[in-house]
Amino acid sequence: MTGPTAAQTTLTNEEIQSYQQATTMTAEEYANQQAIYGPMTQQFESIFNQGPSQAGFSTAETNSLNTEAIQGTAQNYKQAATALNENLASEGGGSNPLPSGAQTQLKEENATSAAGEESAEENKILQSDYQQGENNYQNAATGLLSIATGENPLGYENAESNEGNTANTEANAVASEENSWVNAAIGSAGAIGAAAIE
Repeated sequence: MTGPTAAQTTLTNEEIQSYQQATTMTAEEYANQQAIYGPMTQQFESIFNQGPSQAGFSTAETNSLNTEAIQGTAQNYKQAATALNENLASEGGGSNPLPSGAQTQLKEENATSAAGEESAEENKILQSDYQQGENNYQNAATGLLSIATGENPLGYENAESNEGNTANTEANAVASEENSWVNAAIGSAGAIGAAAIE
């Protein structure tokens, strides 16, 4: 009588244990990933759901940048107005209580220039805000794609599957060995029966 060797049986049992370990590890690893990816996914989704035309700065950042622009423009205007007034006074009309039309026009141009500068600065801030929002949207989309790739359990399941296939191959080989003596005995009995009929 033949059958599987002790080494074949041991190998089959080891492959089955390896498959069971791979199955357990797959479940554990996937659970660990979910614990990490869950909060990240929520954060990325909150940004992504706002779309590509969202603002990118927080309210505090926007207020700070606008305040800086306003104060910077005001300081520049003050310096320019002081310089203009000193220049006009040095031209000899410093004691004249009524400014001439040309002086008034220069002062209005100075004020208009300051208002234009402030408006231009605030516009740059607004454009930067929306550019940052689009960048945030793109980064969130990339983050979500990375998470989707990482959450895909196929890598772990492939390792598990490979272990299962190896265990299955070994089990089939052992089963074939166990059945080989039966097949040989049936074949011999059939040959004896056929010879007896003749």
